[in-house]
This record gives sequence, structure tokens and C-alpha cells, in this order.
Amino acid sequence: CRNHPYRIGMSRFVHILRTWIRIATDLVYPRRCACCGVDCASEPGHLCWDCRQEISVIQPPFCDTCGMPVAGRVDHRFECHQCGERGPKFDRARSTARFDGPVREAVHAFKYNGAFWVERDLVDLLESGLRVQYAGEQVDLVVPVPLFRARFRERGYNQSELLARGLARRARLPFGARVLRRVRDTGSQTKLTASGRLSNVRQAFDVRRPRAVAGRVVLVIDDVMTTGATLSECARVLRRAGARKVLALTVARG
Repeated sequence: CRNHPYRIGMSRFVHILRTWIRIATDLVYPRRCACCGVDCASEPGHLCWDCRQEISVIQPPFCDTCGMPVAGRVDHRFECHQCGERGPKFDRARSTARFDGPVREAVHAFKYNGAFWVERDLVDLLESGLRVQYAGEQVDLVVPVPLFRARFRERGYNQSELLARGLARRARLPFGARVLRRVRDTGSQTKLTASGRLSNVRQAFDVRRPRAVAGRVVLVIDDVMTTGATLSECARVLRRAGARKVLALTVARG
């Protein structure tokens, strides 16, 4: 049971232990902002207050399907041209912040340079996005976008899995680390067009545990969303495996 006294007691113990470890670590290795390098020991994470203030949080208006921000005023349900033309397979996708400034630097440091100390700050953004963008929405399972096995061995970790696990723990939601599998190496998509990305990720994923998703609302987590091709393909195979609804959430929108 989630509210069993033993579980609650252990949760408080772990929280207190982590707090003391953080305090002790700050005394020996004072925390520096991951973006500008200033002392941020007084802050809860590794982003100073000034850098936090520079984060561009995504707010309405945006596409009702993929969450892409739009300029101007929109007083009705709006779907962007890309979603209307290509029809992504997820029910909705949302991102917490724009992929620029401190968010871009933190994501790149975490993803490519093993800066695990910024994980908490990125999970903070995901948690904010979950509570604001999906308030009142049922979520039965949290799954990360997987890495291809060769890429995982090269990097040593999957940043999306770490973020998804952290969010699931914060929100007390079931976590499925091995539900999705990437069966083909798609390489980097940074230089591909939107249509090129769609073609590149087709048939790149499958569901290893269909029973885990059948009839459930699945939340797919990634670090950055650009065109949504990867998330759409993940959603396609999840729906084919029986998921009732597929939602997507990323730290940032490119």
C-alpha cells in the first residue's frame, strides 16, 4: 500500500538522509551554478536564481496537440499546421520550457557531459510541467524514450531514463524502464528535416511488455522535443500494444 506507515517512514528517512548528504557535500565542495558558475549553495539545486529567472517557461497559446508555442492571441482550440498535416500518434505532448539559455546548457551538460548534478533541476522542470500541463490527467505508467544498446554502451546512461525515473519517484507513479525498446540505431537527427526525422525513426521502437501498457494511460518522457517525430513513433507502438492513451512530456521544446 502506498500509504503504509513503513513506506511513509522510510520516505521521510531517505529525505532527511539526502538533505544531510547535500549539506555535507556543500561544505566540502560548494555548489556552483551549472550555467554561469557562480556560488549557488543557497539554492536548492545547481542553477542560480539569476539563471532560473532566464528560463523561458512555455505558456499558452500553443498547439493543443503538440504544445508548440505560437505568437499572438488565440481564443479557440488551435492545432498547428504540422499536426494537422501529419497527425502525431500521441494524444498530447507538452514541454515545460523553451530550449535556450540555461535550459539548453543544463540539458547539454547532462546529456553529453555526464553532469548528473543538474538532474534534480531538470526533474524540477518536468514535475512543474506535469502538474501544470497535465493537471487532473490520469497517468498509469511513466516510460522513457529508450537509447539504442550501442549508444547506451557508449554513453553509459540514458538521460531520458534518469529523468523519467526521477519524475515517477517525485509524482509517485509507476515506472517502466524497459517497456519500450529501440530496435534500430537512428543516429543523430539534428540536421534532418521534419519529414526526414519521421522517416528516420519509423520502425525504430517496439514494446517489450505489452501487458504493462494494455488499457493504460502512458506518459512518455524525453529531454527535448523538436518536431515530435520520436515521441510520435513511441506513441504509435504503444497504442498498437494496447495503450488507452499516450501523453508526452519533455523538459524543453526545441
